[in-house]
Amino acid sequence: MLIAISFIIVAAIIYGLLYLKSRKVAFSKRVVLALVLGIILGLILNQFFSASERMLFSDWVGILGGIYVKLLQMIAMPLVFVCVVLAFTKVEIKTNVAKLGATIVGTLIGFAGFAGIIGIITGYFANIDGSGFTISKTALSTANELRDSYVAGGENALSLPQKIIAIFPSNPFYDLTGQRPSATLGVVIFALFLGVAFLKIKDRKPEAAGFFKQMMDSIYEIIMSVVRLFLSFAPYAVFTIMTTTVVNNDFSAVWKLAKFFVACYVAMAIVFAIQILIIALCGISPARYIKRAFSVLSFAFITASSAGSMAMNLEMQEDLNIPKGISSLSASFATSMGMCGCAGLYPGIIIAIVAQTQGINPLSPQFLLYAGFIIAMTSFGIAGTGGGGSVATIISLSALGLPVGLVGVFIAIEPLVDMGRTVVNLNGGVVASAVTCKVSGIDLSEKNSESIATENN
Repeated sequence: MLIAISFIIVAAIIYGLLYLKSRKVAFSKRVVLALVLGIILGLILNQFFSASERMLFSDWVGILGGIYVKLLQMIAMPLVFVCVVLAFTKVEIKTNVAKLGATIVGTLIGFAGFAGIIGIITGYFANIDGSGFTISKTALSTANELRDSYVAGGENALSLPQKIIAIFPSNPFYDLTGQRPSATLGVVIFALFLGVAFLKIKDRKPEAAGFFKQMMDSIYEIIMSVVRLFLSFAPYAVFTIMTTTVVNNDFSAVWKLAKFFVACYVAMAIVFAIQILIIALCGISPARYIKRAFSVLSFAFITASSAGSMAMNLEMQEDLNIPKGISSLSASFATSMGMCGCAGLYPGIIIAIVAQTQGINPLSPQFLLYAGFIIAMTSFGIAGTGGGGSVATIISLSALGLPVGLVGVFIAIEPLVDMGRTVVNLNGGVVASAVTCKVSGIDLSEKNSESIATENN
């Protein structure tokens, strides 16, 4: 009887969330409300359910959350491929593309690995006991499928040079199925070669290049429409995932999730401060940058979309005297690779938590540096959409030979973490632009900016 009543309550809450959507209530507010309602309902049912009832409830209510995770996995690989190719087809600069591109990509990837190390250190000192979480059968099934998809038997025994070689695809179409442990990186490498090939024929064969660009633009719009459709299910998925997590774990699990949330934002604050320092060393004063970037960063935080913030980002970089060719290249790349929030510090924090459940000291130099390298390589192909952090974490954990089950637990609060991650993602693109300008000898100081404005007038 109690199980039946609980199902009715769940259905009523989901109906209420649908009603709020029909009333045009903001997406972020509905996600927060779903999170809170999930915690409250989970805590209440935890007090009344027996162990068998908890499992039965979790298996049925967890269907929606499990499907949501599956949908994100389904679209991840094609989205990564298209976004990386589009980073090349949207490039407007015509000279020194190789040099500028190498500097931008190197900065994005390198800083993502550095942010991952900061995440690991933060996750270690957060002192979150990952072994204390109880994972429902549905979540465990999803975790096992993820493990089977991303970790092949024997690959973890390869040496580091062999693992680097294994990253390169022998059959990119097979990698698009996601069946190989390094499938995502293989798809990214294939897309990079296509992008470079596009740039080579862009001027020699404009008709062919134009057709290819138009085709990729169309595919991107269709895939993004699918992504937006999937993300619209987030409030209901968050509610069911949080409810099933709490009903199986009681208040201590909620406290651990709260500690994880705080740890994420502490790591983001550290990374953000370092980003501002690098930008300052490149000639842009912190006060000037914050003044110019505040509205863009605020928009990125509210929308939790790196791609959606790109237009404002480009305008802001132009105000900072960053050449359009450099800013367009870095902003494009930053929405699909080297995302220091989604693919850097977030996986790092979870890696630290999971590693300790396996008796591994995440601060040991060998593990720390290797994990940083894996995170950097993984960051090649994480698109700027919701769920990217989970995909990056799954790949990184798999490459390190660690279990991925806890990722399903943290998905419940990922939309709230994603807002902060988007800010440092966007900031990472500005860092890449600033470093590229510094390497290219472009003066970004306020004095030079004022002199250019005077000449233009």
